[in-house]
Amino acid sequence: MLNEAWKRRLIHIAHSGTGSHFNLKTKIEYPKTVLGQKIHQSNIMSHSFPWLHKIKGTVLKNEILAPYTSIQIGGPADALIFPEDIRDIQTVLKNIGSHPLFVLGEGTNLLVSDRGLRGVVISLQDRFKEIKRPLFFRKETGNRRAVIKAGAGVKMSYLAKYMARYALTGMEDLVGIPGSLGGAIIMNAGAEGTETSQLIRSVTRITPDGEIETLTRDDLIFEYRKTIFPTEKGIIIEAELELEEGDRTEIQNAMDQHLSRRAQTQPLTVPNSGSVFKNPEGDKAGRLIESLGLKGLSVGNAGVSIKHANFIVNKGGATASDVIRLIDHVKTEVKNKTGIELQTEIITAGE
Repeated sequence: MLNEAWKRRLIHIAHSGTGSHFNLKTKIEYPKTVLGQKIHQSNIMSHSFPWLHKIKGTVLKNEILAPYTSIQIGGPADALIFPEDIRDIQTVLKNIGSHPLFVLGEGTNLLVSDRGLRGVVISLQDRFKEIKRPLFFRKETGNRRAVIKAGAGVKMSYLAKYMARYALTGMEDLVGIPGSLGGAIIMNAGAEGTETSQLIRSVTRITPDGEIETLTRDDLIFEYRKTIFPTEKGIIIEAELELEEGDRTEIQNAMDQHLSRRAQTQPLTVPNSGSVFKNPEGDKAGRLIESLGLKGLSVGNAGVSIKHANFIVNKGGATASDVIRLIDHVKTEVKNKTGIELQTEIITAGE
């Protein structure tokens, strides 16, 4: 049985056609399948980045992105960087020029192309996870509230549980969101009627010219599953959240109920995309898809989850192409039979 490191190594060799003793590219025609994953020929390292040696964090070249996404799909990145600190991010932004730059959080609600991503991918998974102790204050109404600073790389599930330790209410509905705080802010992620935007006091990010910028909630515009910034580009590194003090037992009970319901209704044990479609006004995408008998429908090795129709699962070796064709088919069926045009929530990236 091959361990995960060797699996990734073999898939990497298949993508690059290189290795210490292998040259698979000259022996096997593309596309080919390695360990259940279909590999397409691509132009690896199409960009040169002579400044990568300045990065103190980890730099991986031609790294397969599938293991970094919740659906376990995605080809190689020219360069995947895990910055050590703010200076590393500033180094990237100051040197990237016109080359593509993609910021990767926990890889949920993300579909990376089978051919991967050209340019540089920055992942905040290893750093920017600090949560500072709450600073309590009392409003004129007498209710105690608290402000908490948290790094963009903190997982939402962990952050919700951290808030519960201090009896802070307002985030318990979001405990089941699998992504990071930075991604949740960009997507204005939500669940059970609660949205990330309701908690935000300020957001700190690094601008394209390397400057540190702090935006208040009044500087931002929040829409359904989207946050609009004054300028598009920038990398979120931290946010201030404001919550109200509540009853610790009630908060914990609410989180337990959310997690239990999520485990019963969502395909958590199978690589999945998260919610694929935004809920149309006055309805739910999952209900619409299920009502048309599309649960379990498959294209290649990608399938509509039998647990939740708004999730697409990777049944083993699924490709991004499989997922995209399945999404298009579901959208067409819903449009033709209900007149409703579903909008995708999942982000697609790459060639």
